[in-house]
Amino acid sequence: MTDLSKYSQDFTIGSFDSDWHGNAKLTSICNYLQEIAATHVDKIGQGISDLSLNNHAWVLSRMRIKIIRHAKWKETIRIETFPTGIKGLFGARDFRILDTDDQVIALASSYWLVVDLETHRPLRPHDIVKHMPIGNYTEVFEEELGKLTPLTQEAELIEEIKIHYSDIDINRHVNNVKYLKWLIDAFPQETLTEKPISELEINFLHELKLGEHIMIFQELDGDNHMNCKIKSSTTGKENCRARIKFNHLK
Repeated sequence: MTDLSKYSQDFTIGSFDSDWHGNAKLTSICNYLQEIAATHVDKIGQGISDLSLNNHAWVLSRMRIKIIRHAKWKETIRIETFPTGIKGLFGARDFRILDTDDQVIALASSYWLVVDLETHRPLRPHDIVKHMPIGNYTEVFEEELGKLTPLTQEAELIEEIKIHYSDIDINRHVNNVKYLKWLIDAFPQETLTEKPISELEINFLHELKLGEHIMIFQELDGDNHMNCKIKSSTTGKENCRARIKFNHLK
């Protein structure tokens, strides 16, 4: 009998997934994580098509990523993913990214809501998650993913953007990786080229749709992390907030 408690898949870093240092873009890594998570729940029988029969869907709510070593252009990496059970209203899923020597080069954890597509309200995930095969795997982070602190009124408005057709995914709202792309692109060039992101935590709060206009805010905290948020100027809602840590290039 096939063990479905863990799933792994190889990815080769293409030129389109690399920055100008030849490192895998964080947005590309997040796309891989999203892809492998979707493939795994499909195999379990709890994917998009399965949940849609009851007019339900998985929605990513929280994610944390820690980069130990950046994957390089043309490098093949293996991503392992496994569900870790229920955290309040969330179904939790972890990831390990390994190189060809089986060395862990990145870790990630994610919390997902089960949402009613008609009411857009979250549902208790227990009836779905209780059928997931949970293996005896150590969670990648000791701390649970919490709610990030709101930015203050002094946070700086960095950029304003209109949402376009290419930002929309199969669920007809903005794909979660687009939020990350916008937040990263709002930083100055010298920051991104000299101090790559080593850790990121993000909360997704409200969905964004085609035609909305957003504002990106930034604020440095006492731990020298950059706190960010995206807010819709169309609806007035805060759509996501994030905490980003940079490291100097070695």
